[in-house]
Amino acid sequence: MEIESLFQLKSKFVTREVGNELIVVPLSANVAQMNELFTLNETAKVIWENLNEGIDMSTLIQTITDTFDIDKYTAEKDIAVFLQTLEAMLKK
Repeated sequence: MEIESLFQLKSKFVTREVGNELIVVPLSANVAQMNELFTLNETAKVIWENLNEGIDMSTLIQTITDTFDIDKYTAEKDIAVFLQTLEAMLKK
């Protein structure tokens, strides 16, 4: 899944912040699927919060490397895993 298309998919999830955690629940026919809720870790939360219209992969990678003081390769890998996880959530 490409990052540009993921921004459009954000509308298929509802999120709630509970304490320091972000809970993500997929929607089906505008109804929350509570048996499919997920808690985002700190990295995933930063990715989710920065998925805005017009964001590109290089900007998101830079945000992750700056926030967590990690290398570009690790940031790319973390973003790819997160995008694949969201895509899988939508297929359930």
